[in-house]
Amino acid sequence: MTVKKKFLGELLIEAGLITKGQRDKALKEQRRLGKRLGETLIDMGLVSETAIAEALSAQLGMPFREMKAVSLTPDVVSLVPETIARRHRVLPVAVSDGKLTLAMADPLDVFAVDEIRRITRMSVDAVVATESELLKAIDKFYKGAELDEALKAIEAEPRPAAAAPEAVEETPVVKLINTVMAQAVKDRASDIHIEASLESLRVRFRIDGILHEVMRPPKHMHPGIVSRVKILSGMDIAEKRIPQDGRFPVDIEGRQFDIRASTLPTLHGEKIVLRLLEKTAGLPTLEELGLSEETHRTYEKLIQKPYGFILSTGPTGCGKTTTMYSSLRNIHTNEKNIVTVEDPIEYNIKEINQVQINPKAGLTFASGLRSILRQDPDVIMVGEIRDLETASIATHAALTGHMVLSTLHTNEAVGAIARLIDMGVEPFLITSSLIGVLGQRLIRRICPHCKQSFTIKRKADKDEMETIVHDAPDTDIFREIGLEGREQVLYRGTGCEECRNTGYLGREGLFELLLITEGIKKLIVQKAPASAIKAYAVSEGFRTMRQEGFIKAMKGITTIQEVMRVTEEAEAE
Repeated sequence: MTVKKKFLGELLIEAGLITKGQRDKALKEQRRLGKRLGETLIDMGLVSETAIAEALSAQLGMPFREMKAVSLTPDVVSLVPETIARRHRVLPVAVSDGKLTLAMADPLDVFAVDEIRRITRMSVDAVVATESELLKAIDKFYKGAELDEALKAIEAEPRPAAAAPEAVEETPVVKLINTVMAQAVKDRASDIHIEASLESLRVRFRIDGILHEVMRPPKHMHPGIVSRVKILSGMDIAEKRIPQDGRFPVDIEGRQFDIRASTLPTLHGEKIVLRLLEKTAGLPTLEELGLSEETHRTYEKLIQKPYGFILSTGPTGCGKTTTMYSSLRNIHTNEKNIVTVEDPIEYNIKEINQVQINPKAGLTFASGLRSILRQDPDVIMVGEIRDLETASIATHAALTGHMVLSTLHTNEAVGAIARLIDMGVEPFLITSSLIGVLGQRLIRRICPHCKQSFTIKRKADKDEMETIVHDAPDTDIFREIGLEGREQVLYRGTGCEECRNTGYLGREGLFELLLITEGIKKLIVQKAPASAIKAYAVSEGFRTMRQEGFIKAMKGITTIQEVMRVTEEAEAE
């Protein structure tokens, strides 16, 4: 393929899309920002992405191709490695008579053409496409391709079932693990599960809280995979009888992750779980967590108080620690000494003193908290309340003029009170220190790419509504949501490639905020059951997670099904 030796700016001037003055101004801005010229012109509002692509097509005599309608086979996609496709913003779209048709965002990039010609050993014909459509197509067509490639490499080089530790560095094993982690990042997975059964080995990703099977490597690779993970995370390779934990850093496409690894001996071999924690991810603000406007306003006032004990509750992986970090960032000022004691430190926050516990060295939550109290703190964050000693020190710290934030594993906010009492904390200490409990879950959002609305009526759609709330025909969902006698527009995702045909894409927080009022304090002293405390709180205006979820459903953020799924356990407690 022969490309005219012209720059993008010249071509756009010839096409009449920009003037020389605009080109020169854009070039100055480009040098300042370090972006490409086309991207700079678009950001400046001088020209659209489609206009640039169509101008390049006309000026260079190359066809313009819309990527939305492209359908590709794996053998064509595999001709160009994904890393090369992403680096040069290109995608192979067809092969005919020994020629490769290549969709390019920048057909003037002769270096890209030369590299792909060398890799494929084919002549290259280019078609022009917009960069945004190309990137979406790359995400779509390369999804899982590298997993398949790694799996083929392993199957091509079978190994005996008992892999020697020194042989773990063999390329197929290393490539499989690296590729699995890279694919997990692309698929927005929070955890990777590698588990063996009698005859097979499977890999699953937890995406938006739900496990999805992604591949089944050969069973004989299991010992090598386990050994590789143990080496990476500093575990004992020879020890297979007891569970082990470890961690290791990894860089995936320029993003830094801290991988928490865990092994568990099972009947058919050790199960591995890898949790992906992105170090470079921006810490969300309180506004971005998903708090309703009223809850956000009340909670923000609560954490601004000079002293008191605030708990964030919920099951493992529901975002409690993230909420605590966002709270600290919200109240951080130069006038406050903020100290945390954590296991592990998940986010590094500037100008906040963070302490990593080390039980082997005698540094536990309780001992760390005692030491922190001698450091003249204003705000203390304890990663988790795990025992009576830590709970007692935290409550006394709140009583002596400190703001204390921590987390607790309970199903709902009200359950935190009973949990503290079960630990052995005296009710009078709870009422004197605890000022609020934030219960939370993560709820899946409706996929914006396949979202559609529908209308529910009180009588006509009763069967459909019972289906929507799963198998809960005895629940008067219409009365609970407030739909008696009226229609309501709700939303759902029909399923598409973007959301893996689930109808959901991404998650956000679902919260309930329990304020410890005078009436609730009296009930705590009386050791009233959680149901009585909850009923009283509701009479004072407390909104449960389910009620907050219904509001999100009616706003089109999530679905009634998802609200019921996430809150069933909490409501049943």
